[in-house]
Amino acid sequence: MADQLKIQLYKLLSAFSLAMDYNRHGLMRHHQRVALLALYLAEELQLSGEEYLPLFCSAIIHDAGSSTFREKANLEHFEVNNPWEHCERGFNLLDSVRILKPLAGIVRHHHDNWDGQNFSGLSGNLIPLASRIIYLADRVDILAQKPGNILDHRDEIVEKIQSKSGTMFDPGLVEAFSHIAQKECLWLDLTNQFIQSRLEQNLGNCPVTVNQDEITGISLIFSKIIDGKSPFTFRHSQLVAEVARFLAEKIGFDKEQQNNMYIAGLLHDLGKLSIPDEILEKPGRLNKVEYNVIKQHTYITYQILSNIDCFEEINSWASYHHEKLDGTGYPFHLTGKELTTGSRVMAVADIFSALIEDRPYRQGMSRNEIEKILVGQVKSRAIDGEIAGLLLDSYGEAEDLKEKIHGREEL
Repeated sequence: MADQLKIQLYKLLSAFSLAMDYNRHGLMRHHQRVALLALYLAEELQLSGEEYLPLFCSAIIHDAGSSTFREKANLEHFEVNNPWEHCERGFNLLDSVRILKPLAGIVRHHHDNWDGQNFSGLSGNLIPLASRIIYLADRVDILAQKPGNILDHRDEIVEKIQSKSGTMFDPGLVEAFSHIAQKECLWLDLTNQFIQSRLEQNLGNCPVTVNQDEITGISLIFSKIIDGKSPFTFRHSQLVAEVARFLAEKIGFDKEQQNNMYIAGLLHDLGKLSIPDEILEKPGRLNKVEYNVIKQHTYITYQILSNIDCFEEINSWASYHHEKLDGTGYPFHLTGKELTTGSRVMAVADIFSALIEDRPYRQGMSRNEIEKILVGQVKSRAIDGEIAGLLLDSYGEAEDLKEKIHGREEL
């Protein structure tokens, strides 16, 4: 990925949002549906083209402040008890990256009620319009999650939304929604497999692009969402990224490659957002069934990152970190001749980081314990001996990275 590379912002956020759309029922595409509904409302309201992108980008990541399945289950209730904690967390995440700052306030208020019964104290037209649109679209999608033909339920959904006009929702938006709800295509768009292409049709000519530094900033946000799944991994992705970049520099990668390695490290566990909380936090050894669930996460990471233009190298570095030189890793069973230096670096960085950090079933390991395991992994042809040797030769510096990462104040 060269310095001059530009990636369309909406495509980057759309891809990453897929990882956020997993809950106990699988890949729900909730963010995509809310974004599409928001665009339907924007068209009905005749918003300007300039207003479409921030609305879409806010909608496609509106639940950035929610990582665990427990949090997501709470949001599946039509009237959520205390929804503002995840709104505030999402605000803090987005506010930390320059290009996403305009979205932060929209996300902060996306559960604000029209009548003012809110943590923010805002009411009516003081609530950002985009927030009001996303709130209504979000609740419509929650109501739409019923088995059977969605067209059989639409009248019931419309009536429920109308009953909350002037309390939960902006009366003008309820009126606009009631009008577009007559279109069968709206409901069918929400329930068919072509939703991605429908979004592309609406935003295909979007001119806003992000550069490498901005991609890094956005990836850092998603690493925090990933690591928010468990208190035992709350800085894991950042540590893997720092160690991988450190090793890449030692090997002789140039600055651009080092930065790409850092991005890959931040995103290497993106697929873990699909894993049930109780498996990630299990205090004992995983059984075969649970381990098979874990094995899905690198595959999901690979598939999500495959949706991003020119991410091929970053994807292979991120997604192959559980492959082994002898071909017994997962999920692709690649062999040493198929694993690039970057992928080998990521595997070592991930193992080291996991061993030195606390886990539900043990404290972080000592240097002697970590060295013994890494040497054993080299002997069994799981990881690259040269890269493992570089880490062990620079162990003090790698350990310092852990202290630096875990000493940072979290958002």
